[in-house]
Amino acid sequence: MLKIYGVPNSQPVRAVVWLCLIKRLPFEFVMTSQNVTAKQSEYLVNVNPRGTIPAIDDDGFVLWESNAILIYLAEKHGWTDIWPDELTARARINQYLHFHHRNTRELVAVWSRTLWPSLFNVTDPDEGWLSRNTFPGLKNNDEVVRNTLEIIDGMLAADTFLVGSTITIADICAYEELGQNQAKYANCIDYANHKNIRRWFLEMEKLPRHTEAHAIWVLLGDLNEITGGMKTVARANKEAERIWAIAAGTG
Repeated sequence: MLKIYGVPNSQPVRAVVWLCLIKRLPFEFVMTSQNVTAKQSEYLVNVNPRGTIPAIDDDGFVLWESNAILIYLAEKHGWTDIWPDELTARARINQYLHFHHRNTRELVAVWSRTLWPSLFNVTDPDEGWLSRNTFPGLKNNDEVVRNTLEIIDGMLAADTFLVGSTITIADICAYEELGQNQAKYANCIDYANHKNIRRWFLEMEKLPRHTEAHAIWVLLGDLNEITGGMKTVARANKEAERIWAIAAGTG
C-alpha cells in the first residue's frame, strides 16, 4: 500500500493526500514531523535526504517533492482528467507548477507569521524572532504575494480553473496555499479584491472529500486567536490524521 509521510498542517502534504482521497486511492499515512522525525537519520537515509515532507513509499519506490508525487500518481494510475494527455495542457500545468515554488508558495510566510506569534502569545514580534521561528520567505515576500494573487486572479478570469474548464493538478497544488488563508479558516489574507479567486474557492469546495482533506483548517481555526503552544498544533494534527484514516478506509 502507498505510504505518505507528513503532517496534516503541511500544505504540500495535503495536496498529495487530497488527490488520493479524491481518487479513492488507499494509503497509509505516516505522521512525520517536519522539524523532528524528518530530520532523523532513518528518514534522511531511507526516505528523503532533504529532510522535508511530503514523501511517499509506493511499494518500495520512494519519491519526494509534492509536485513530482502528484504527477507520478496521475501518470501511474492514468488520471488523465487531472493530468491531461494533450501536450499544451500539460505544458500549462507544468508552467503553473514551476511558478508555484517561489510565488504561490510564498503565501505560507503570511500564514506562518500569523500562526506562530499568536500560538506562543508573542506580541509584536521583531524581525529577529520572526526569522528564527517562521517560514523563511523571500525578502520581498509582500511584493511577491501581491503579484501572485494578481496573476492567479487573472488566470481565473480567463478559465474556470487554472488550466481550462476542469480541475487539474495545478488547482490542487495552488488551493492548499490559497484556500487555507480565507477569513473562514486561518484568516490571514483578505481576498476582497480578487473576485475570481473567491469564485474558484467555491468551485474547489465542491470536489470530493474537501471537508475531510482540510479538517485541520477547522481544527486550528482563526490563527489570530489561536493559543496553547505546540500542544494545540499536535492535537489538531492527530485529530486530522484520524479523519484522514477514516476517509482513506484505513482507520
